[in-house]
Amino acid sequence: MPGTGVRILLCCPNGAGVSLMMKARTARAARKLGFPVARLHHGSIREGVRTAGEYDLVICPARLAGALRGWQGRVTVAGLQDPLSDEALEGVLRAWLRDHPDTDT
Repeated sequence: MPGTGVRILLCCPNGAGVSLMMKARTARAARKLGFPVARLHHGSIREGVRTAGEYDLVICPARLAGALRGWQGRVTVAGLQDPLSDEALEGVLRAWLRDHPDTDT
């Protein structure tokens, strides 16, 4: 993403609890790492299945990642065993930077 930030979607079953907390923690991790965010949105897995193509990175609980398999190869999907873990969320952002070295930080 040269010259732009990364568009991130955070999903949970209903889009109101876990994904909202994931959004706050991901924003904090991004600031800590100097990770460029163009858009940070949270929603339900149903919304994620419909709109994942509008994002570069989708983060969700591991048990929901299979619902997004139709987007493989077009969107990076990270399914986390502990989606509220600061370390896990930082790990996803670090992996993005490693796998996309052209991302401006």
